[in-house]
Amino acid sequence: MKFSEKLKLLRKANNMTQAEFAASIGVSRGNLANIELGNVTPTPVFVNCVSLMYHVDKHWLTDDGNDDLSALNESANMVSQITTKYEQLDDKYKRFVESQIMQLLELQEKEQHGCQ
Repeated sequence: MKFSEKLKLLRKANNMTQAEFAASIGVSRGNLANIELGNVTPTPVFVNCVSLMYHVDKHWLTDDGNDDLSALNESANMVSQITTKYEQLDDKYKRFVESQIMQLLELQEKEQHGCQ
């Protein structure tokens, strides 16, 4: 299975639109669409962004011969676990988490400007 197919499955496993997924890793929706279509080869930085953000092994992502989809379940489960724990927080702690996420996204954008 090709990287482009795995990327699309990963996005769908996390119930995200292209725009949402692209924003989460700091790229444009158009760039993500082209990578999903196989029109653009992802850079190592892009692969690292996806791997770190969605807790999937970058070697699995890039190994076209590895069709084991269990990595997708682990990624989707991680999102579910985070969501469940977030929902247990009081409002003041939710605001704190949201603030931290926004700061991390800003930092990521600065450090990985053009993460493609």
